[in-house]
Amino acid sequence: MNWKICLLILAVLSSAVPAFAQHSSSEPVLDVSAMDRTVDPCVDFSTYSCGGWVKQNPIPPDQANWSTYGKLEDENRAQLRTILDHAANATGVRDAVTQKIGDYYASCMDEPAIEKLGAKPLLPELDRIAALRSKQDLAEYAATTQFPPSLYGGGTLFTFRSNQDFKDSTQVIAEADQGGLGLPDRNYCLTVVSG
Repeated sequence: MNWKICLLILAVLSSAVPAFAQHSSSEPVLDVSAMDRTVDPCVDFSTYSCGGWVKQNPIPPDQANWSTYGKLEDENRAQLRTILDHAANATGVRDAVTQKIGDYYASCMDEPAIEKLGAKPLLPELDRIAALRSKQDLAEYAATTQFPPSLYGGGTLFTFRSNQDFKDSTQVIAEADQGGLGLPDRNYCLTVVSG
């Protein structure tokens, strides 16, 4: 990087820090603790600007990567779970909507009942799959499958949805994409096959 450009960037950042520090605590500000000022910004600007955050927020063992967005999503899921656990608590006073949400969530989290049923709820669908004998049968099955695509992140063979037109942002158009189970990585498939 040209040293003049590096000096310009440093000057802009240096002048911005005091300006951000004067804002009230309720406004978003530049988080200086997220920076790593021990690193030369002309050598590694990414670490200079974000190194403090990376040191303070190591990648959790169950994540492939980590960012402020990942952290926000994790915290949001924890809050949603608290809300659902509260809605599922049948001992409190619940309105009709909260009761429906809570009962549905509780039924999904009732592992002993789920384990007792085993694959029984899937048998009708598995029987339909076992009865397929031709490509035509597969086409009819894909068109009439009883499993909503939202349960596993995509359609049986294709996913259809509306999306912004990439060539004209004023238009929303139909989009067709590949379907599938939407599993995060190959280990999920291998665990199912070998398990």
